[in-house]
Amino acid sequence: MEELCQPSIDGRGGPIAPIPIQATDFGLRHHMIQQVQNTCQFHGLPGDDANRHIDKFLEITQHMKQNGVSDDALRLSLFPYSLTHHAIAWYDRLPRNSIHSFDDMMRKFLSKYFPPSMVTKLRNEIMKFEQKPHESLFEAWERYKLSIDRCPNHNICLVYTN
Repeated sequence: MEELCQPSIDGRGGPIAPIPIQATDFGLRHHMIQQVQNTCQFHGLPGDDANRHIDKFLEITQHMKQNGVSDDALRLSLFPYSLTHHAIAWYDRLPRNSIHSFDDMMRKFLSKYFPPSMVTKLRNEIMKFEQKPHESLFEAWERYKLSIDRCPNHNICLVYTN
């Protein structure tokens, strides 16, 4: 019984599987972490836009380069710094070594924070869109475009210009 109660390091470690990195001195630079934390924090709250978070994260990290480090490895290393509150708790509960690429990370993140049920809800909002009483056409149009933006995979054929 005493053996079972002893602390163990087995099963410890994060959800990101080891990634081959050519650089011998790889370490995240403080300014990279700070830039991610200052520009795109995702809390995991119901109103948070997971697609926008991914877009913003990719936009910020596209210019970050380090010799011998792939974009995938750099993004995987930085992504946890873009999460806070509920989202970091979700990340910490992911199974050890379950993520092998940034695509894996995005799929898991979007399946949690942008599940098919949300896609259906947002598609229905788009399909049943109506101008509200006392709402100008301009206001309604802007609200409609926001609905479209919140659901990038709506798969509805739309033609409009800005």
